[in-house]
Amino acid sequence: MKRSCTLAAALALAAGLALSSPAQAIVGGRAASAEIAAHSVLIVSTRGASCTGTVLAPDLLLTAAHCVGPAADYAVALVDENPPRLIPATRIALHPRFDPGQFRSRTPTPDLALVKLAEPLPARLRPARLASDGIPPKGSSLLLAGYGMTSDGAEQTAGQLRAVSLPSIGTTGGIMVRLSKGGGAGACTGDSGGPAFRNGALAGVTSWVTAAGGKRGCGGVTGVTLVSLHRDWITSTARNLGSPIGE
Repeated sequence: MKRSCTLAAALALAAGLALSSPAQAIVGGRAASAEIAAHSVLIVSTRGASCTGTVLAPDLLLTAAHCVGPAADYAVALVDENPPRLIPATRIALHPRFDPGQFRSRTPTPDLALVKLAEPLPARLRPARLASDGIPPKGSSLLLAGYGMTSDGAEQTAGQLRAVSLPSIGTTGGIMVRLSKGGGAGACTGDSGGPAFRNGALAGVTSWVTAAGGKRGCGGVTGVTLVSLHRDWITSTARNLGSPIGE
């Protein structure tokens, strides 16, 4: 019962933020387009944390493993409905090679998770297409989206979907691509797990962010786990969860 009340409180908080947030940013971004919004959802938890996810099937999401790995109850918060409501998660599958200690060890692992929902999402939310073209070339642009903050610690700005385009500046361990264009643009708290699109397909999932100079915070470099390298795990696990996705 205590967890249910906490999850309801998380929904109320997310709904309040969605109504009061300014229209600009992830950090240095803009309001997301209707096409991006059709693939993106807000994930809340009894831990009091929020993340972003991408729709892969009517009742299946892809997000970051570090978002849904800790013990808690998780749900999609449909804050644009009146009244706002939750769709609880019933099963969570973490990538078997994900290591939650990767942020301390600085050794990248596949920061991916699939989230099975208790019921299908509304028809306005549609599955995204998975990219299959490998590691994006250096300098190529990816479009990030997320429900997070516009700057580090600015909790009142979370809850609206925003997007920003960033170029690749290289890779990390051949698993993640690093994105940055200076000027403070990038992901922030609450954007973790959100989609990174390239040529209209889901190329990656936001996994980490730094401030300028590699310091703790937002607006420096954004790290994205590439999904094309893990298509076999994604498609086979989705099938095992009873929510097959397009190949």
